[in-house]
Amino acid sequence: MLTAFKTGTTGFNQRFTFIIVIALALTVLIITAVSIKESRSDSFTLLVLQGTAFTEALAQASENAIMAETFYDYLVQKRYSDLVGTLVEADLSRVTDADLARFALNHDLYSISVFNMDSSLAREGFARGPRENLPEFVLDEVKLLIADPRSNFILLLDEEESPGGGVHYYLELTNSLDHVVVLKNDATYYSEALRQTGIGYLAQNMAREKGVKYIIYQTKEGIIFASHKPGNLLAIESDPFLTEALDSDSIEHRLFEFQGETVLELIRPFATAQYPFGLFRVGLSLEKYYAVSRRYDLQMIILSGVLFVLLVVALLYLSSKRQRREINLKYTEMKTITDRIFEQMSTGVAVVDAGGTVRLVNEAFEKIFGLSRAVNRSWEELIDSEKLKLTKFTVGSTDADEVELSTDIGGITRDILVARSKIVSDTDALTSVVMVAYDITRLKEYERQSARRERLSEMGNLAAGVAHEIRNPLNTIAIAAQRLASEFAPEKNSAEYLSFTEKIRTETKRLNDIITRFLALAREERKKRTVVALGRLIDDFVNFIRVEADKLKIELETRLDDDLKLEGDADQLRQVFLNLFNNTKEALNSRPGRILITAVGNNDEIVVRFADDGPGVKPELREKVLSPYFTTKDSGTGLGLPTVYKIINDLGGDLKIEPSEWGGVEVFIKLPAAETE
Repeated sequence: MLTAFKTGTTGFNQRFTFIIVIALALTVLIITAVSIKESRSDSFTLLVLQGTAFTEALAQASENAIMAETFYDYLVQKRYSDLVGTLVEADLSRVTDADLARFALNHDLYSISVFNMDSSLAREGFARGPRENLPEFVLDEVKLLIADPRSNFILLLDEEESPGGGVHYYLELTNSLDHVVVLKNDATYYSEALRQTGIGYLAQNMAREKGVKYIIYQTKEGIIFASHKPGNLLAIESDPFLTEALDSDSIEHRLFEFQGETVLELIRPFATAQYPFGLFRVGLSLEKYYAVSRRYDLQMIILSGVLFVLLVVALLYLSSKRQRREINLKYTEMKTITDRIFEQMSTGVAVVDAGGTVRLVNEAFEKIFGLSRAVNRSWEELIDSEKLKLTKFTVGSTDADEVELSTDIGGITRDILVARSKIVSDTDALTSVVMVAYDITRLKEYERQSARRERLSEMGNLAAGVAHEIRNPLNTIAIAAQRLASEFAPEKNSAEYLSFTEKIRTETKRLNDIITRFLALAREERKKRTVVALGRLIDDFVNFIRVEADKLKIELETRLDDDLKLEGDADQLRQVFLNLFNNTKEALNSRPGRILITAVGNNDEIVVRFADDGPGVKPELREKVLSPYFTTKDSGTGLGLPTVYKIINDLGGDLKIEPSEWGGVEVFIKLPAAETE
């Protein structure tokens, strides 16, 4: 009986131990299952947060891209409108086809067409490009503009006519409502600028980031653009989830089957004036998430088979924590995607809090303003500009504005456009200000060059009209003064009389020189160009002026590459160097000086530098001295440097005024080299 009791007790203990083991195993399994579920939930939450941040960054970047596109459209329309305004100042009824052709050539246009109010063609001038009639769709737009003149201009872009670039057609109804002017021009630079800043280009670049499967912009009318071939996607009306997301004011997410693969899809409503209201759909790959989860699950299952004691449970818990940290690290890497996008944007972005401290800034912003380590520093300390004073913006009633300014950064004057926006909390309290900066220096330079060409053209027209009429009476005055001096000199006060007549002859000669320069700028015809050996021409020029330079104690030095050749007119090139030498000679004002002429080949262009050690030109006058009639000399005409600029420009080159290494003036010239066989 005692044996039977022990046997029963042992069996009970075994059953109890078995139950305890089973209970511990179940506990471990339950703890393991809960831990797996929590870890998956945490990982998925991190992925959703990362996708939400990425989608929001995409929307913000798209808005910036659309702003850039709008700004480009404004600049293009403004330029064409100014050209039409200049053209309309003349009487269009008297303008000939040749006049239109010259105007188009001066302003780098393909052609100019003028239509009557019955849509018939009045005049047409071709400057470059094929001499073809305007397309049918442009003629239809002319008729519509005449029929409904509420909007007096239309800007059209035909990308099919010139693949890779496109052609602009600008139509404007004159203020007198008697003509429609049509400008045709190359739109290659415009199309390339829009392509590199457009929303589609931005989406394609962002879709290349690791882990991004696709980016799609879809409206009720269909798919506007997609980074990958979307295949057969349902319309918004056919997908209840998309319909709800369209009415939502936040970013929604779901697991979505895309081309045979399950992805995490983030959906954000998006609308601007340029694009119809629709949805941004961003698909993120779950491959890494599944890989990490599968590896974690396998390890947990293996450990759960051997961990039946509290120590194993503790080890399992520690392993779980380690795996969670690994998952966090993996998805933290994905978060850096938006950080890289922010840093690699060519548009400068900075965020300033309500206290005036910079909290966030990208590399492009620092580069535009020449800053370094701007984060956590005072905005007023970093940006010393009255136009960008933060207090003037934050206390105002406007929520957003644009400020354009010119500032000196690293010795270079830059033109910058800054768009500012306020960010307010739910209580309408200001929390921060977002600054978006665009470097528009090149655009401004193009505007200045265009204006300079227009001034030269206007001066040429003026000179051509009056110079010949002035010369005839001028010659008569000179002859009369000479006869008065030689034949009618009085016996009394003859010296004073001869002094007066000599002054008349001197001033007549000076006026004749001015007219000669006028005529030089007025000539529209181009001389026959030949291949000019630039090094030999400069050597001959230096030998020609050396006697005068030695007399004035001006030291001449040249540094020339061998075999420099360009297509041009040798006489005009000599006139360029002679005008530059005369400028230096007059600036030195009989003081000893130094002139250095260098010419070097650089790929397909030749770089010429004409430097002196004279008094120099103030920075604010370096652009003005290239304008006709502007001079800093008491007896100057303001035509020397404009003549040089016109010759260089006609040769397809460029000219800039810079300070020389000796503190004087350096004229920096770029010219296209002659093509070698």
